Amino acid sequence: MNRSRVTRSNLWVLWIVAILVSIVAVAQPAIATQSPTQLYLVGVGPGDPDLITLRAIETIKRADVIFCMESLKDRFAELMQDKQVVHGYWRLFPFYGQDLDDLEGAQRAEAEKLAVRRNEFIAMVRQAIEDGKTVAIVDSGDPLIYGPWAWTMEEFEDLQPVVVPGVSAFNAGNAALRRGITNSDLTKSVILTAADWEGKTDTIDRLSTHQTTMVLFTMRTEFKEFIRKLAINYPADTPLAVVKYAGYADREQVIQATVGTILEKVGQDDLPFEYMIYVGDFLTFRYRKED
Repeated sequence: MNRSRVTRSNLWVLWIVAILVSIVAVAQPAIATQSPTQLYLVGVGPGDPDLITLRAIETIKRADVIFCMESLKDRFAELMQDKQVVHGYWRLFPFYGQDLDDLEGAQRAEAEKLAVRRNEFIAMVRQAIEDGKTVAIVDSGDPLIYGPWAWTMEEFEDLQPVVVPGVSAFNAGNAALRRGITNSDLTKSVILTAADWEGKTDTIDRLSTHQTTMVLFTMRTEFKEFIRKLAINYPADTPLAVVKYAGYADREQVIQATVGTILEKVGQDDLPFEYMIYVGDFLTFRYRKED
């Protein structure tokens, strides 16, 4: 009887092993045909280089070819040494996907110039991938929050690119303010927006009708124009803050005011390219109320 039990046990073991072997055999071809990801869009954070993530560092280390602004090449010189670093192809998104025949005059001329540079860039990326190289497109902040490289996710969709998220200037600005961005007596929401672009319906003055917390990515826009539009629906006493150089430990600066007084405190000439505007009651919110 004992010998019978052993025989039966052995048969069960052999049967299970056979099933596992067959499963592996079926799955193996699929695994073998999967090619490793070779294209990455990498966010390296705003401000100081120590805001880069570990995942971004490891991705850049693996990359053979890196596309980035020259300033990022300088900021991460040690990390990018011995890499093929290409710059000069940063702002290629305008007119992407548009029919040039729909444009005229100066717009047509600009679109044609950009198309030439964009096609050069596309060809370089695809050739590098074809050569078996790993390519990293590196951008500051988070690349998919008003990022100039977002269009590449559509252009290279067939390559199944991977996005490595980065710390946004929004996150760095929140930290500089040391305020809970979603805490307020009146609202729990935050609107991220930028200058009003032609054809967009979500203009600043329309968004401000909700009087919710709003964070503006300024990007070269006239400061007075921002304030003028905010003042249409935000009361003059609504708290407002300007954050300069978010993410730079030695340069970061916060200017506190209100919608009605900010222009007295800061002028357009006092603002760098890297600044953000925060508006909303969260700036003065306190959990403990004064009696």
